[in-house]
Amino acid sequence: MVALAAAGCGAPSNSPATRIERTFHVRWHDSASKLAVHYTTNRVTFHRGRWSADISVTNDSPKALYQAIWSPPGSEGVTWNGPALVYSGLDVLQQRRLIFVPADKEQPDMPFPLAPGATWQGTISGKVPDSPPLPKANEIWLRYPVFGIGQVWDGVTQALALTWISQKAIQL
Repeated sequence: MVALAAAGCGAPSNSPATRIERTFHVRWHDSASKLAVHYTTNRVTFHRGRWSADISVTNDSPKALYQAIWSPPGSEGVTWNGPALVYSGLDVLQQRRLIFVPADKEQPDMPFPLAPGATWQGTISGKVPDSPPLPKANEIWLRYPVFGIGQVWDGVTQALALTWISQKAIQL
């Protein structure tokens, strides 16, 4: 009996989120339109119910960039002030909108602020939701970290924020 119970411990779940096991080797280069900030994505991975992306952010602007404070847990799918996977989907009112699958981890931590001329390279990652499942044949983009330009962002004034979504996408 103990052997049977132990055999189930750590066994993979049958939930849709944990069934995605895939790595996309990409070489995306994006540049923000309103400030000299450049983004590179090298890999997007789905493994054991989590997603991750290896990225770099280069601040070639004359202003320091202050990474926005990530929204509290539970706000995903509505508004998200941090990095995320993004796809076009239907909300609970069946309205088409962008759905955010938030990152909950950044390794190593990005310097605060990211100084002019500095580059941060690391991994952002988050949990793949069981519901709603990620779309299988639709584009999924990557939202890079959100920054306050030259100051801590107040979370409201869009003119003071730098937010960018990758121009290229993956499809599961």
